[in-house]
Amino acid sequence: MNRYSKILLPFAASAMVLTTGCVSWRSLQPVPPSVAAGRRLARQGVAAIEVDQWAEAERLLSEAVEKAPEDPEAQRYLAEALWRRGAQDEAMQHMAIAAEFDRHDASTAVRAGEMLLATGDPKRAIRQADRAIRLNNGLATAWTLRGRAHAADGELDRALADMQRALLLSPNDAEVLLDSARLYHDRGQAQRCLATLHRLRDTTPPEERMPEILQLEAETYLALSRPQIAAERVAQAIELSGPTDQLAGLRAQTQQALGLEVSSLPPSPGSRRQ
Repeated sequence: MNRYSKILLPFAASAMVLTTGCVSWRSLQPVPPSVAAGRRLARQGVAAIEVDQWAEAERLLSEAVEKAPEDPEAQRYLAEALWRRGAQDEAMQHMAIAAEFDRHDASTAVRAGEMLLATGDPKRAIRQADRAIRLNNGLATAWTLRGRAHAADGELDRALADMQRALLLSPNDAEVLLDSARLYHDRGQAQRCLATLHRLRDTTPPEERMPEILQLEAETYLALSRPQIAAERVAQAIELSGPTDQLAGLRAQTQQALGLEVSSLPPSPGSRRQ
């Protein structure tokens, strides 16, 4: 499952309604032709997203919003298409409209907050997370969002408390475990950081997140004055992901901690592949 599939998954049930319709007293009322046309276009736009035809989806959903601007689903999916293209401001505007039209949907509030956090506005992201939690305090992604936003705002204690709540609701979420480990590291709780990373190793397939896990382990072992283990983790991370500026800097720190000149070690396997 790719990143966008994970983002869109909470909306799947509502998309089913959009696609198939549902029977209610409202469905018995006359539907204006413009609204009916907007819904048809929105269904086509969602279908385009499902097969990764994002440009076509954006075109269809833009037309849907023009015909039925009060449809939160069309607004929400258009926001995702715009976001993927990099039109962040416009995407957030449409997601905010979707949240306004569907004030009882916690997932929409979470996604609006994620967009705010990604553009460097943690305080407004926290407000969206608070709203989502009020609507559904059993939604793990709402607690995760608030934890990340608190971390971005420098509130590490609050961030960790929220991440712990998220893990109670979703114990094996790899991203939340990694975020929690980073928080322990930033708080100087090295042993808790390592314990969380070991738990993450046990629940995450080797190909997923392993370079990040190894890098954070290296940083933590270095903080514990165990540079030999740190150096091993750095070498493993470089072998998996290739050299990066962060890993190069971390390798230099481990070499210095071992009393070696940086240039005295042979090139990493990742460097030899270049």
